[in-house]
Amino acid sequence: MKKIILSTVLFLMAAFTAGADDIITKIDGEKIRAMVMEVRDNTVKYKRMDNPNGPVYVLDQSEIRSIEYENGLVEEFDEPSPEPEKYYANRYDVRYRDIAGMYRPQDYVEKFDDPYSAAVSGIASFFIPGLGQCLDGEWGRGLGIFAGNVGFSVLEAAETSIFFYSAVQGASYYRDYGTSNGVSNAVMTASLCAAILTASAQLAFNIWNICDAVNIAKVKNMYYQDLGRNTVSLDMSLEPHLAFTPSYGIGLQPVAGLSLNLRF
Repeated sequence: MKKIILSTVLFLMAAFTAGADDIITKIDGEKIRAMVMEVRDNTVKYKRMDNPNGPVYVLDQSEIRSIEYENGLVEEFDEPSPEPEKYYANRYDVRYRDIAGMYRPQDYVEKFDDPYSAAVSGIASFFIPGLGQCLDGEWGRGLGIFAGNVGFSVLEAAETSIFFYSAVQGASYYRDYGTSNGVSNAVMTASLCAAILTASAQLAFNIWNICDAVNIAKVKNMYYQDLGRNTVSLDMSLEPHLAFTPSYGIGLQPVAGLSLNLRF
């Protein structure tokens, strides 16, 4: 009978002890039966219940989701917000409109490692309007210029067609009635003037287009030159060295060695 009572008491004590554990729930879902000893600003100190006389463990609060204490109190910890995506900007991501006011194209000095060629950009835009801008990385600007040039060409074709149609109508009227047609003459004059104005506007637009392509290349090159100046570089190398030094009675004597070259 005594053995049964002792076993019952031990069982109840074990059950009470098991129920008295603090439960630490980590972010990854792991549960730890523990005896929490101290909660600081950023850390939690505890002992494991399966080794109460063992070492003191320390957990960062960012690893803990909640702690359920033996008295039923539950302490929640804020889950760390996901780290924002890092964007690594490409060196050539800069847009012309963002730096246009920072540089004057007339101050540009060409360097051998410039990423864009002002001459190539200008020539490309001369043959195909907008192509130079595309070569400079300004695709939206280049395609817009190309579309504008196509619009000018379509308008000129329409005005020229009206002019020739009116001329044919006027000639037919003159042949039939022996006199000129006032309406046809008026339409011819208007369409001719409109075609001349449109052609002049297209010429001015294309001249601006060539200059714009050249300026974009220059301004972007100046921007990248400034980036290069802000990057400090040092190159060291050991190279064989041969020199002639004067020697008494012998003249010049060759001396070989190593020289340290520094390049900034």
